[in-house]
Amino acid sequence: RIGGRDIRALSEPDLRRAVVVVSQQSHLFSATVRENLLPAKSDADDAELRSALAAARLADFVDRLPDGLSTWVGEAGKLISAGQARRLTVAQAILRGAPVWVLDEPTEGLDRITEAALVESLLEVTADRTVLWITHRLAGMDRMDGVVVMENGRVADRGTHAELLARHRRYAGWYARML
Repeated sequence: RIGGRDIRALSEPDLRRAVVVVSQQSHLFSATVRENLLPAKSDADDAELRSALAAARLADFVDRLPDGLSTWVGEAGKLISAGQARRLTVAQAILRGAPVWVLDEPTEGLDRITEAALVESLLEVTADRTVLWITHRLAGMDRMDGVVVMENGRVADRGTHAELLARHRRYAGWYARML
């Protein structure tokens, strides 16, 4: 169900609008920062674009670019780092504002300070949404409603972060290495 409606009753276009995916691979056009954001919300003005970039912790970087929002990012974002490309796709998701989010390794390639700031932003902008957060990095797991631990393609355990720390040695070990 999405918004109380059985997903089988939704048309494919409605279902696609209801779900936003930030995948491990950032899918960017050979275009400008602005042109990469506008497909998420074609009528967004610069203030909305900047707000999404700020929430994705990318606004300062874009402001330092020679042409700001009009800066070319290259084919598949090759002229920016992988972490910046990932945050640009997060900004796209923020602009879309879908009720269901699938985040696949959204903080991969980020330093710990940027990761912590992005996790905080993502938790804020998705507070009233359904989020499936797929990650090997455990930043923010203490704020999740529930955590599912996968090992070798199978569910190894599930519970809250605190429950898993108390009973799942591997999860506790992963978390301890992160600190």
